[in-house]
Amino acid sequence: MKRVMIPALAVLMLVASGQTPMAAEPLSAEPACLNAAGIQEALVAGRAQRLAEIRRKLKGDIVRADLCHDNGKLAYLVTLLTPDGMVRRVTVDASSGEMLYARH
Repeated sequence: MKRVMIPALAVLMLVASGQTPMAAEPLSAEPACLNAAGIQEALVAGRAQRLAEIRRKLKGDIVRADLCHDNGKLAYLVTLLTPDGMVRRVTVDASSGEMLYARH
């Protein structure tokens, strides 16, 4: 029950603050995110690392993650709940795992 409450609380905090879990500033206004088939294709082609690999580099629990196009590259848009209870949104290069952008 506790694991379900933490992500739900994070989403409620985002809604209350007027922010949406999908928002991330460095991407274009309407990022084109991949569906399940597109994600699988990108993984098989080696254009993106698996989210589990990216997760090891992040501090906190992933609340939401989307794989989207960012200026010709693929990037993960990730919403995290940090160990200290803060919601943090980050953009991570999907092929290198490099953090491109972070917003608290």
